[in-house]
Amino acid sequence: MIAIFILAVVAFCADVSTPPALLSPVDAALQSIEESGDDLQVLTATVAYRKDDALLGSKELRTGTIVFDSRDPNPTRLAVDFDTRIVNRRRRSESKRIIFDGSWLVECDDVSKQFIKRQIVAPGDHADPMRLGGPFPLPIGQKRADVLKRFTAALIAEPPDSFVVSKNDERTPVGLRLVPRAGTTEAKDWSTIDLWYDRGTWWPIGVLATETNGDARRIRLDNLKTHEQLPEESALLLSIDEPGEGWSVDVRPWVN
Repeated sequence: MIAIFILAVVAFCADVSTPPALLSPVDAALQSIEESGDDLQVLTATVAYRKDDALLGSKELRTGTIVFDSRDPNPTRLAVDFDTRIVNRRRRSESKRIIFDGSWLVECDDVSKQFIKRQIVAPGDHADPMRLGGPFPLPIGQKRADVLKRFTAALIAEPPDSFVVSKNDERTPVGLRLVPRAGTTEAKDWSTIDLWYDRGTWWPIGVLATETNGDARRIRLDNLKTHEQLPEESALLLSIDEPGEGWSVDVRPWVN
């Protein structure tokens, strides 16, 4: 399920020709988000990810780190490295890594020694792993025109969800609520996507994405840092190389 949550699709080009003075508060926020990603190429952060099952009333929490690299000439790459899993208040160390390099989606499970590598984008094409409405909607540098083409957007007046934005968070949060437009692909899966940003930097704080069946996905980012060069241990997390002996390896190339 986490791997499905990372899947993304190709982004549209943005139209940012509207003068800032003519923008509504929502449009101005979306443009600030877009501009915040212009020079953001490499980042790391700690992440907490919680899935709430509406039918069963269960919650699953994973924590770990995120690595994002959009430097040329490589396509945008994203790795989520979970090291802890909490189910029904039981905590245990459990390593699971998800990587998307614009074409290949990899699940690497240290517990079961399983390595699954699927080419989910046609050869020669690349997708943005964090596009809003995609299965891992981290709102970094999203294009205003792309967002408004697929969603209606409104500022959130009420306080943020306490998991997504901790009450002890010293950043100044700004919330946007996105509702998929009728007939879009996103409308089949999501009822609302709430996004929270730090007003000072317009970098993401967290996401509360609610599915049409009532299930909810919560993502919280902390300790977000930008880098000129990725630390070596972070760069290794982006590798999609197949592991050695002792692993079950399943590679699935693109199929039309």
